[in-house]
Amino acid sequence: MNPIKKNSFFAALALPVILWSGVLKAEVPRVVTDIAPIHSLVAMVMDGVGEPGLLIPQNASPHEYAMRPSEAKALQEANLVVYLGHDMTPWMEPLFETVAASADALDLSEVDGVLVLSYREGPVFGDHDDHEGHDDHEKEGHDEHEEEGHDDHEGHDDHAHHDHGGNDPHMWLDPANALVWLDAIASELGHLDPQNAALYSANAKSAKEEITHEMHHLEGHLKVVHGKGFLVFHDAYQYFENRFGISATGSISLGDASKPSAKRLQELKHHFEEEGIHCVLSEPQYSSKLINSVFGGYKPHIGVVDPIGVDLKLGPGLYPQLLANLALGIAECVNH
Repeated sequence: MNPIKKNSFFAALALPVILWSGVLKAEVPRVVTDIAPIHSLVAMVMDGVGEPGLLIPQNASPHEYAMRPSEAKALQEANLVVYLGHDMTPWMEPLFETVAASADALDLSEVDGVLVLSYREGPVFGDHDDHEGHDDHEKEGHDEHEEEGHDDHEGHDDHAHHDHGGNDPHMWLDPANALVWLDAIASELGHLDPQNAALYSANAKSAKEEITHEMHHLEGHLKVVHGKGFLVFHDAYQYFENRFGISATGSISLGDASKPSAKRLQELKHHFEEEGIHCVLSEPQYSSKLINSVFGGYKPHIGVVDPIGVDLKLGPGLYPQLLANLALGIAECVNH
């Protein structure tokens, strides 16, 4: 599937032109991104040309968000919207027919070569053998994956918050996906702004080298986590786990951070006792009261990891720093 949605009526108006020193020069594309990590990747590619806008504030949940007038205006004026697709921000889809009707939309979940995983089922995860074979996505083979085992999930009230057959949208936490996206972003920007196409391509190449170097660094750093279990606040980390060979054993909340059921929490407590887990990872966006109420009696070490980059400076450096902080937070908690 082509990840680029284009509005043919507005195609001729997509890039206004201005006269500059007697030379016809294209305006820098007005780009809007959904969340901070994606903003960071686009900022890497646009370095030296312009800066993208951010739609969803870093301290807000992207799963459910009500735009402010200024954000709606940014969408309305955008030439390009770069976002993670329906599974991450289902509320955005109708906007491409209304507010953002004149913008091209780059759906990163549909870019060829991107690893897309299905949501994990239940509060306790098994081994990660089922991740094998997805490495090129590779949209092949997902239909059968989505249909397996859905008849026997009785009593999972907390699953009503998301589509059972949906994909896990936290794809940016696999840096190999970011490498694929950088090329796609550069290609789309080059199409909109041919005068800067070579710079976009060069920036993407440099960003890929930086992220690849960070991946190798994190592989060594996370060796101390191999074979050690930990719990996470919500199921957002399987892409990171899959890439670096580590394994969370369960999550308090679902992948959309919805409120867990009493049955889910009871099953987690039993798992916590049985496996002797001592690390539970919270997130800065959410209160740790739930973790304390469920596991406080066991006195686990509660670490904090941030999949979005709530406290990081927005810009090109956010994404590599996000990965480094995530690896450090997991390693410190597990080995506390």
